[in-house]
Amino acid sequence: MKRPLYWLMLTLLLVAMSELQTMGMLPEMARGLGASTAKVGALISIYSFGMAVGGPLIAWALRLTAPKSALLGVVITYAILEAAVPLVHDYWWVAALRLLTGSLGGAVFGLTLTMAARLAPSPDRIASSIAIVLNGLMFGAVLGLPISHAISTTWNWQASFVALGIAGLIIALLDVPALPALPAVSAQTSADDVAQFRSPRLWSRYLVSLLTIGATYGAFSYFTPLLEHDAGFSANTTTVILFGYGLCTVIGNNLVGRYADRHAVPLLRIGHLALTVALVVLALFAHLPWAALPGVLLVGLVGVTMNPALVARVFEVAGAGNLVNTVHTSVITLGVVLGSAVGGFTISSVGGTSSSAAMWTGAVLAVLATLVLGVQTLGSKRASRPEPQSQPQPQPVHD
Repeated sequence: MKRPLYWLMLTLLLVAMSELQTMGMLPEMARGLGASTAKVGALISIYSFGMAVGGPLIAWALRLTAPKSALLGVVITYAILEAAVPLVHDYWWVAALRLLTGSLGGAVFGLTLTMAARLAPSPDRIASSIAIVLNGLMFGAVLGLPISHAISTTWNWQASFVALGIAGLIIALLDVPALPALPAVSAQTSADDVAQFRSPRLWSRYLVSLLTIGATYGAFSYFTPLLEHDAGFSANTTTVILFGYGLCTVIGNNLVGRYADRHAVPLLRIGHLALTVALVVLALFAHLPWAALPGVLLVGLVGVTMNPALVARVFEVAGAGNLVNTVHTSVITLGVVLGSAVGGFTISSVGGTSSSAAMWTGAVLAVLATLVLGVQTLGSKRASRPEPQSQPQPQPVHD
């Protein structure tokens, strides 16, 4: 049953590549649209906002639709809008299309994870199935920026959108025979999915996801200036190191996915500790190449790779409903935005000359994630502790 999971991985790969594609061609898009580089850079945040807000709305609208039909419809619409970007020449129309594709991307994320959970061979293999699909996110983060940059350099920035749009249509066609036709959920199951949002346990687990991903991206967003300006690596060497970072995310994702079903909490504790140590090392010794290199690779190994464990803990308390998964995607996306924004603020607040401040930001968020997880597990132990049983009363003895 693994083959459909790899097709879902490929589908998620498309979305992940599109999220970062504008980052690889900022100057070209700025010239083409007559906008500043900073304004074009805001398209990344607009896309993320669409994922965070629009994704759950689309998931709600499709809550009673069969998963395969919903996914194919969303991917096809996504591909058409992606390919339509070169047809408009005004910045705000491009921004509107990025908002819509971001919303559809968030829905794709939730749908692929939900289908992965339903395709798992057994309940204790859900995290490992999800880890296969999440490889698409890891590979997309590695490939999206350099591929879009290569296409825009060879042809133009519009060609990147056309290429991903065509790729989306091809993937949708290939998904038709490759994905099984799972039945739609009932209205009652959908209502139960919505009812999960009344659970404080669910929101507390969302909070751990927000802080964990925020800690990672609070640092990752500033790895390029840290490696080039602080550590003194060349641009080409930095590219190689970032590629190595991407490979570490793939390795870590699969390792975590293999054990997350039964050991999610220990994995998160180890991951948070290792992430904190790596970020503190980067904050203190970023100017030393021999410290910066392993620090960056360790963040790749234990940062976003904790996603399977985070998802498994959400499934544990709320099930594998599409809306629960899509909102979790929104939380993760907000973690990306939060980490990047706070990291940038701390860099600016100390004069903007070093990226070390962003590493401290990530370390603080990782410590907060550790504390929240500790409170959760302590509360779970107390809740699961059996009530003391009353002692049996002595019975009178009759002769």
